[in-house]
This record gives sequence, structure tokens and C-alpha cells, in this order.
Amino acid sequence: MNVAQDNEKDAPLQTGDLLRTITRLFTELQTLSFACCDVQSATQCTILTTLSREGDQTLTALTRRLNLDKAWLSRTTDQMAEDGLLVKAPHPNDRRALLLHLTDAGTQAAHALDTQLNAQAQRVLDRLPARDRAQTVRLLEHLRAALDAELQTETCCAPAPSAPQ
Repeated sequence: MNVAQDNEKDAPLQTGDLLRTITRLFTELQTLSFACCDVQSATQCTILTTLSREGDQTLTALTRRLNLDKAWLSRTTDQMAEDGLLVKAPHPNDRRALLLHLTDAGTQAAHALDTQLNAQAQRVLDRLPARDRAQTVRLLEHLRAALDAELQTETCCAPAPSAPQ
């Protein structure tokens, strides 16, 4: 077997490791930014940015969206309501559900965090050679679409693709 064939065979392993490493590093960077957020935890920052980006949600929908324990999320949103960042109100169409809505203070905090995260992303992009930046953004857009498509079809234990023979 020659080197080109070995590299082709190992490409999925290298790609998987690379994506996991990029995700871990990006998560670490975001966690550092969350530490500068004017709220008490990374979870609160995630709730702020999710509600700001996606709009009002029920506690159940937000639990599924963020893949968090419902009791944990309920306690966290209770604290955020006490801090004046969001309102937990009865859902107008389902009296069993609570609808989470950002207050003006919550919206301002979410926008401030979004600005901070966008500046951080720009600093990372600025570290790339100028000639590669536009292509990197295009590829990231394609990667986002591919990840979204995979999430729409992924099952928990999908079999790994078979290796080419």
C-alpha cells in the first residue's frame, strides 16, 4: 500500500479528530467569554443567546434544544427571572406550559454577549492568512449546513460508514 492510499484510508479518522478538536477549542474560547458575561453561569449565557436568537420558548422546548435537565434548567431560569433577565409566564395556548421571554435587561445582556462573541470570532478569523479568510467563511457556511442536515437525519447509534476496499 502506498502513502496516498494510507492517507485516504485514515482521512475519516483525521477529519473526525480535527472536528472534535476544533469544537473543543471553540467551546473553551466561548467558555472564557461566558466568564465575562454579566450573568452567573455559562448556562445562563446559553439561555440568553438562545432566546435572543430563536425567540420565546417553553421550558420544555428549551430543555430539548439545549439538551439540559429540565429541573436544572427550571432552577436556572428561576434565578434569571429573579435577576430580571427573563419572565416565566403561562403559555397562552397551553396552561400547563411556561413561556420564557427575555426582558429588556435580558435582551441587552444577550446583545452584549453576542457582540463579544462576534468580536472573538473575528479575532480568530484575523489569525488566518488574509488570502484564506473568505474561503474559510464559505467553507464554515457549508459545514454548518452539513452539520444541520446530519442532525436532521442522525440516529443515536448510526453505523459507521464502511471503509473503501
